[in-house]
Amino acid sequence: MNIVGPVIDGKQLEIASGDIVEVINPATGKVIAQQYCCDSECVDKIVSSSKAAYHSEEWQNLSPSGRGYLLMKLADLIEAHAGKLVDLELQDTGKPISQLKNGEIPLTASIIRFYAGAADKIEGRVKSSSTGTFQFTMYEPYGVVAGILPWNYPLVNVAMKVAPALAAGNAIIIKPSVDTPLTSVEFAKLCIEAGIPKGIVNVALGKGSSTGESLIGHPDVKKISFTGSTAIGQHIQRKAVDQMKSVNLELGGKNAIIVFADADLDKAADAAIISAFVNAGQLCVSCSRLLVQDSIAEEFKSILKEKLDNLSVGNPNDEGTLVGPMITKAQYDITLEYIKIAIDEGCNILTGGKKMNFADSLADGWWIEPTILSDVKADMRVATEEIFGPVLSMISFKDEAEAVTISNSVIYGLSGSVWTKDGSRSMRMTKSLNTGIIWVNCMMDGYPQIPVPPHKMSGTGVELGVEGLMAYCKQKSAVVAYDDKAPVGWNL
Repeated sequence: MNIVGPVIDGKQLEIASGDIVEVINPATGKVIAQQYCCDSECVDKIVSSSKAAYHSEEWQNLSPSGRGYLLMKLADLIEAHAGKLVDLELQDTGKPISQLKNGEIPLTASIIRFYAGAADKIEGRVKSSSTGTFQFTMYEPYGVVAGILPWNYPLVNVAMKVAPALAAGNAIIIKPSVDTPLTSVEFAKLCIEAGIPKGIVNVALGKGSSTGESLIGHPDVKKISFTGSTAIGQHIQRKAVDQMKSVNLELGGKNAIIVFADADLDKAADAAIISAFVNAGQLCVSCSRLLVQDSIAEEFKSILKEKLDNLSVGNPNDEGTLVGPMITKAQYDITLEYIKIAIDEGCNILTGGKKMNFADSLADGWWIEPTILSDVKADMRVATEEIFGPVLSMISFKDEAEAVTISNSVIYGLSGSVWTKDGSRSMRMTKSLNTGIIWVNCMMDGYPQIPVPPHKMSGTGVELGVEGLMAYCKQKSAVVAYDDKAPVGWNL
């Protein structure tokens, strides 16, 4: 049995100070590792290690370009160790191997390289000066920050937290989900191999209710970056208020893909299928609401059904597999419950809607058929609440105004996609939709350059882009008097 433990000063601990939790492969339902979790004393040691590493001469004397060079080496190591990372992530999450090799490994390396190149481009600003003074602003690292990860994209998310945090000059403590810890631990080991000083990237393992709570409340952790559910994000923000701690939150979504009658319907259907069912729908920017103009609704249903019939679901080790299992048992149960709710609300199941049963090694995994619901009304629970599973709700609309109203009617505002050949309409929709990122005639493109700034209950702050780097910096202003003409104060 594999053992996975917290990482402190570049070393993995193999002594449990807290709970011991099993790590399960969701494709098979089999235990693949024992996870040694942190109690509060262990968290204190990790924070102390990070604090000492941050204040060390080795880190403080490292130039921004030097930090960028280390991140470049880390990106190279991600690619060099792709095979091992793919294997760990495949076991931990059940993701299809093609998704990992062709998508997530390249994206992880790309994110790290982006912030490596941005490390020496953090700039302040000179202000208009009064007589005898020089006035300017600058940006500085927070110190020790914590990155709390979701279980749906462990490897990509650890890069999204670590790369900008280090580029800005911070030390970071990663707390992966208790369900998917394997690649975060391996990532921290690769940081040491890249030459990043020990303690700058530490890993605390454990449940959010124990390890996470200790990190959030620790006075030496100066910023929290969290990706996960809205309910947990609200809790973190409330708790952080006690110490006026900076918080960055990327939370839930109930995003809409909007298809107008003049769109390229074949491409729009591909986008709807990919967005709804990649990663088995366990993606915060996934568009799980499909808004289709009523004049083409029946035609679009036929196109979708044909494409879904050809969608390969099954063994994650098969290069042809496109959809894997639910990653956690809890989310598996939640998704099945929402399918029951949809039926009770009067929706029709166009395709899917059931558990998937296998007779081989996948028999005990958490498998759900990719599901399309039709005859969905905009105010139904399946149209307003985040399901986070392979369920696409199809809603008809009459015109542009109604499409905007339906799209904006939910509490979330993370992403959206618009499909139309009318350039003026695409710009009107982009301005009207209350969401952080909008794709027009495309889907899930632009990373890592483009930021994702959540609106409404989807969070606060921003991730990715240069803006995601600045989120790990605090601002400082300075007024420097350089001769006797400088005023002492406000001329009182």
